[in-house]
Amino acid sequence: MWPAAMSLVSTQKANYFNISEPRIAAVISDSVAAHSFPATIQIPGIDIDGDLTVEYTIDSALQQEAERLLSKHNPDYGILVAIDPETGRVLAMADSTRDGQNHGNLSVVNTYPAASISKIVTAVAVMDQGEADIGTIIPYNGKATTLYKKNVFEHSNNKWTRKPTLRESFAKSINTVFGRLGAVEIGGETLRDYFYRMGFNARFASDFRFDNGVIDMKVDDPWQVAESASGYTRRNTLSPLHAAVMAATAVNGGNLVAPVLVSRITGPFGVPLYVHNEPAVSPAMTAETASKLAKMMQATVSKGSARRSFRKFHRGHLEQVKVGGKTGSLTGFKPKGRYDWFVGFGELGDRKIAYAALCINKEKWYVKSAQLARELLEYYFQPGDQSELQG
Repeated sequence: MWPAAMSLVSTQKANYFNISEPRIAAVISDSVAAHSFPATIQIPGIDIDGDLTVEYTIDSALQQEAERLLSKHNPDYGILVAIDPETGRVLAMADSTRDGQNHGNLSVVNTYPAASISKIVTAVAVMDQGEADIGTIIPYNGKATTLYKKNVFEHSNNKWTRKPTLRESFAKSINTVFGRLGAVEIGGETLRDYFYRMGFNARFASDFRFDNGVIDMKVDDPWQVAESASGYTRRNTLSPLHAAVMAATAVNGGNLVAPVLVSRITGPFGVPLYVHNEPAVSPAMTAETASKLAKMMQATVSKGSARRSFRKFHRGHLEQVKVGGKTGSLTGFKPKGRYDWFVGFGELGDRKIAYAALCINKEKWYVKSAQLARELLEYYFQPGDQSELQG
């Protein structure tokens, strides 16, 4: 059993003068939360005269494109985050609000219901534990978007029973299937264990502070387990940055990687004092499960709930790009509105990106989060010199 609050332990970095992620985080986190990336800093206890120069992992071109897309579509609240799934380097972290008010950095807070992004955790748990595979047929009754106790706990086949595979249920985000998988097949303790493995209720070994996801579930309450497994609850919350980290597990061998913002710190005369070179990682699932998760996320794009947003995407230079994702939607109150998630990955050969897009709409829909992600991917995988996009 994993602890209720675990730390992803940092690996050794190339650093001198005892500059560590916690020390960096203590200095830059308040600025990052306010959308500021200080070019120079001072770290208490470091015996060096003068300011230290900070180089960030942010890809300036990709950051500008994320900001442009949010400005173009102008949802009530919009957030775009992109990371390197292998290293955890944050490539872009942008948000916008239609009212123009400064709400701080919306990428790093976790007041947003995790919604059906939770189905990633449930799918990983049942496959990792051998309870189901991507081709396993799991019958259900009722609508895909509803969750009723009778359909979860008293299932019986009839002429109206649908019989999708796990891959199809994931792609179409069928609540009853995932509620049954969590509450009936694996149970609360195993499900909670996998939420912990995916970083919920955890402390990441990052060089800046951000909110991790929170799982609030009584493991001995089958209905709460069903709600958490399907994402049909507001109790469990998630930050967009953590959501991108979850998506990255599908294309990095199943590892949970701690996101980082600082690539290098130099002292006077450009002498390197700290260089980030090895990510802090924790295994969240087997590599085999990660590969299956990637296939299910690809089905979401090709046949599932994000199909319309990615229609005719695989053409021209994008023909060979692998794209996977998971949608999620639920009403919430911080801020109030309808939450529309799309988290996933893009992959072309050795070139990979993981992302999270979140739109919150008060009354009118301005853009789907999957559409924002699509346009960001179209930019990221454009042909030509990609040197600036390496992060």
